[in-house]
Amino acid sequence: MDARRSMKVGMYSFDCRDAAALAAFWSGVLMRPVDEGATTAFATIGFDDDGPTWMFHQPEGELATGDNRLLLDLGGEDDWAEQADRIEALGAERVSDNEQDGVRWVVFRDIEGNTFRIFAPRPR
Repeated sequence: MDARRSMKVGMYSFDCRDAAALAAFWSGVLMRPVDEGATTAFATIGFDDDGPTWMFHQPEGELATGDNRLLLDLGGEDDWAEQADRIEALGAERVSDNEQDGVRWVVFRDIEGNTFRIFAPRPR
């Protein structure tokens, strides 16, 4: 492998109808505050933090239709089921609860219809 540093995710970006509202939803999911200055057109979470920034942007014209192109998989800890319930209470639509070959996960849609999943810890 090359001695150069590996690439890291710097930002997750969402096109949306209401950037401030979607940022507020994801702020609740991630338990990270929305950065100051959020508007309907633009908002961020964690812009000045060490981890990836979450950016929400209202594009000019129509939003793309169909499934979102980036599917977020959130890794749950032992309290993953409680986290799933908490996120549903924030306004996420619980689409399905799944189990296959000992792997468990819940599929959700956020308040603008973007699909994401929460996984239980990997089986040992």
